[in-house]
Amino acid sequence: MGSTARSWGMGMVVLLTLSVSGATDANDSSDTLYQGYAIIREPALRTDLQQVVYLHVQGRTVLEGLIQILQGTGYRLAGEGATDPEIGRLYEQPYPDHQREIGPRALGTVLERLAGRGWRVVEDPVDRLISFEVQPAYRARAGTATMLSSTLPEGGGSDWSRGGQR
Repeated sequence: MGSTARSWGMGMVVLLTLSVSGATDANDSSDTLYQGYAIIREPALRTDLQQVVYLHVQGRTVLEGLIQILQGTGYRLAGEGATDPEIGRLYEQPYPDHQREIGPRALGTVLERLAGRGWRVVEDPVDRLISFEVQPAYRARAGTATMLSSTLPEGGGSDWSRGGQR
């Protein structure tokens, strides 16, 4: 019986040695397909403002364009009570013709470009709201409007209120 146990033990040692040497050979191979597994890497999660958008904007004003851009993204514009008090300055601007064809671009980039460098995009990720606030360097000061109107030709102030048309 001792001889049988010893033979069986030697057989196991030989089997283990063959298994280990086979595994070593497989690990030395540069071809991962034959190793019995493949490493799958998931892409890093993107924030929602990095989602890519493609569309043609038809809105007449920046507000109308923003509403159209945000459709289907899961975001919406923040209500009046949650926005910068000066947001009307941005929303009332005519939509720029050169920005009507959008994509492929990240949503955040599209919003920043449309608003311009005078505005900062504000995201509420919990309620999925978008708004904008005036950059401090561009915030209207009490004397700014007076300075602008004093540099315009006589009667120039009324041209601004009609979009520059006489």
